[in-house]
Amino acid sequence: MNYHKTITSIAITVLFACTTDVQAQEPVAVDSSFVREVEALIAEHDRNPKSKLYGDLEMMMASEEAWRKKSTKDEMSMEWTGWTSLVKGAVHAFTQRKYYTDAVLYENRHFSKQDYAVAITPVAATWALKSLGVKSKSSWNRLIVSNSMALAIHVGATQALKHTVKERRPNGENDQSFPSGHTSLAYMSATILSREYGHLSPWVSIGGYGCATATQFMRMRHNSHWVHDTFVGAGIGMMSANLGYFLTDKILGEREIETLESREAYRKRLRKMQNAPSGIRFMMGTEWGTKHVETDNLEMLEDFNGEATVHLSTPYSIGLDASWFLTPNFAIEGLARISTSHAKVDLSGKDAGTTSIMGKSISMYHADIAAKFSIPQNMTKRMSGRLMAGVRNSQPITFERLDDNSTTPFLQLPEQTRFEVGAGMSIDILNSRNHSAGVVVDYFHTFTNIMPDRLIVASSWKAYF
Repeated sequence: MNYHKTITSIAITVLFACTTDVQAQEPVAVDSSFVREVEALIAEHDRNPKSKLYGDLEMMMASEEAWRKKSTKDEMSMEWTGWTSLVKGAVHAFTQRKYYTDAVLYENRHFSKQDYAVAITPVAATWALKSLGVKSKSSWNRLIVSNSMALAIHVGATQALKHTVKERRPNGENDQSFPSGHTSLAYMSATILSREYGHLSPWVSIGGYGCATATQFMRMRHNSHWVHDTFVGAGIGMMSANLGYFLTDKILGEREIETLESREAYRKRLRKMQNAPSGIRFMMGTEWGTKHVETDNLEMLEDFNGEATVHLSTPYSIGLDASWFLTPNFAIEGLARISTSHAKVDLSGKDAGTTSIMGKSISMYHADIAAKFSIPQNMTKRMSGRLMAGVRNSQPITFERLDDNSTTPFLQLPEQTRFEVGAGMSIDILNSRNHSAGVVVDYFHTFTNIMPDRLIVASSWKAYF
């Protein structure tokens, strides 16, 4: 086989496909970087015939049968999504240890049942679609066995850790805080939905993980878990689902798998990634930066002979951005983000030893616009940078003093709306679930004395218009 001729024919065919609208057969603009990418693939093969850089192009030219065999092989391999959440949880558990071991009581909001309803929505949708006859990637046998295994792994791992670690919840309800079982269930549920029906639309996966991140957010907001509990729970949930499918495929084999996506669908995604990556991205992660507010920025509601400092736990952040590419490399964006964290008050001075203050959850809201520059790194990756400007709003938080069975307003963190600027970078990687996954790193400076500098590190899922 003449590999150089093969690569050349692949390049010509793919270039033709990417310069022609598949349905209307009308010419469309070609990103010059895409042409350079194909030329680089040919040059790389000339230098190194064993290179795998042209593998995606070669598979696009293979027979439909060969494509489906490759897709089935990929489906049966172990997916390691979730390990980054485990690392995040471990890091926060170590760096926040003093914060969450201090005996500060937070309100018990009793939202466990409602949070479970959100957590199981993705897997309930999976089974409902399957029952209605919508084709998934699994036969009934594979779906039942893999989901049962995933549930068993999720329950076993979370319960073993809960009864071993015995970490106290923020609301003091019990010592079953680590890890978050609701969050683990939610991410297991979302991963199952994405694996079974992600091929239908990128919004299927994003919707599922949206429910999972909402569960993660609410478990913190409802004072049932610390941030590291939820990240470890998220990692366990994703790993449980993926391990359940992997073990099931080892038992049942490939005969129970349906490969539904065609080469043409993959080629459309590549063309979109290269030429017009406008879309909506969903993000979830954590913030780093100043975590305390001094007395000068607090409003005392009662006479107090001393000083007070508000300390925050590591915030959990979720957000959306919508990008519109004016050229293949330049876009404008709109961003919206909300973060939540636990806040407690430390007192010093003459009266400090006689006063106990109930902890609170605090949220901040951001709205920004951005100018974005983006370039493809290869056929399936894009690196981007952006400059942002907007506003940050924080709602007033009233801390209460504990007096036997009653509470009395003690001090307040005032409401603020301030101008902010920022810069960031991101990477988007096209995957087999009909959307892009990636990482976003943003830095914001808010013009205020209250927590002015924030660094956000987030995972992301993007659907293209």
